[in-house]
Amino acid sequence: MALYFLATYPVRLMGWMPAALTLYFFIPFVTLMTLWQTVPMLLAGRVLLNGKLRVASSAKPIMLFFLIVFFSSSCYALVAGSDGSRAAIRVIYYTGLFALMSFSYEMARRPESYEIFLKGLVVTGAILAAYAAYQIFAVYGGLPLRGIVRGTTGVDVAYEYGVLRVNSFANEPKRLGYVLFVCGMASLFLARMWPRWKRRLKWVGYGTLFMSLFTFSGSYFLSVFLFTCIALLLYPSFATKYVVYTLPLVALVVLVGAFFPELEIFEAIQQGYVRREQEIEIGLDGTQVYRQEFYAWDYLKRYPIAAFFGVGLGQYFSTLFGEYGAGVGINAYGGLLPLNSTFLEMVFDFGGAATVMFYAAITWLILNLRKVGESYLSFALLFLTIQSFTILTIQFMVLFAGVGVARLTMYKESVL
Repeated sequence: MALYFLATYPVRLMGWMPAALTLYFFIPFVTLMTLWQTVPMLLAGRVLLNGKLRVASSAKPIMLFFLIVFFSSSCYALVAGSDGSRAAIRVIYYTGLFALMSFSYEMARRPESYEIFLKGLVVTGAILAAYAAYQIFAVYGGLPLRGIVRGTTGVDVAYEYGVLRVNSFANEPKRLGYVLFVCGMASLFLARMWPRWKRRLKWVGYGTLFMSLFTFSGSYFLSVFLFTCIALLLYPSFATKYVVYTLPLVALVVLVGAFFPELEIFEAIQQGYVRREQEIEIGLDGTQVYRQEFYAWDYLKRYPIAAFFGVGLGQYFSTLFGEYGAGVGINAYGGLLPLNSTFLEMVFDFGGAATVMFYAAITWLILNLRKVGESYLSFALLFLTIQSFTILTIQFMVLFAGVGVARLTMYKESVL
């Protein structure tokens, strides 16, 4: 389908992109690959065929900087790194990200693209939320369901104090949370553009946001809280209105928990908070530490030079394994244990200096989108950036950044 859109009317792919970067299905292509791996590869092929990476003039210096950093880190990893195959895979991965940025910028320059993009987010969110609701009913009703797909090893479901953590068609609950959040916001903003569908779109938006609560992801809840605090500073009157709109969602959760105590929703929230607080407090001193991020932070503290320059593309798996042994970076069966943080992955791949530059560029974009009235893109990028410290959101960040740069460029051209 992506090939068909690219060959006929590529702007329509913007409507499918949120789903392509979220749905967790395997495609047998040389090896088992997901949609969020194959689609960026197709976009990279398109860039190679066209022989041009499309970037706004104002963004060319920063893009050139990251291309130089990318090339340097790639060469180091491929020539001097301990894991050449992983370096090659990461080269392909980041090439796809550059292509995704270029494609989203190019398509978002077209007048019809933004509405197509928002509609794609709304539909994606509605489908994911609907299946997440079905997962809850299926567990308690004994119906068949698709849970968390663990690669080729099988499928299972996650619980928090006996309460199901929904993941819908995403690979895990935490990832589903941030996707539902930006999709839910898209529904509320599209309601302003389509007055005739205002009520329906608002219900879809509220339903999507409501289902995100059942991911029971501590990092997601923390990101929502931090996002709300910062949004109130950036948009005092505007954000306050949407915070008030979310109060019915909170009230609904309280009512469901009160009238259906057998669901043990309150107990699940309390247990999840206590468990995560204990994990952070104990850190590396626990008898069993499964959060790779604890080891990553410890390594960066021990080796400041690695924190500044990185260890080369894709080399952090073998680096952490060599430092801490089996179960860190690489498990006892030879499987990779990735870091669940865009920020940390970038620090290890490109170095702290380049990572700070990346986040500074995103912050600049968020503030400038706010200035020109692009509220939704500003909100979405803000949330994705906050969430990126605790999960891999970089593909969505790049997608939204491309659209944001295009909208900002179009605004500047219109006022000249």
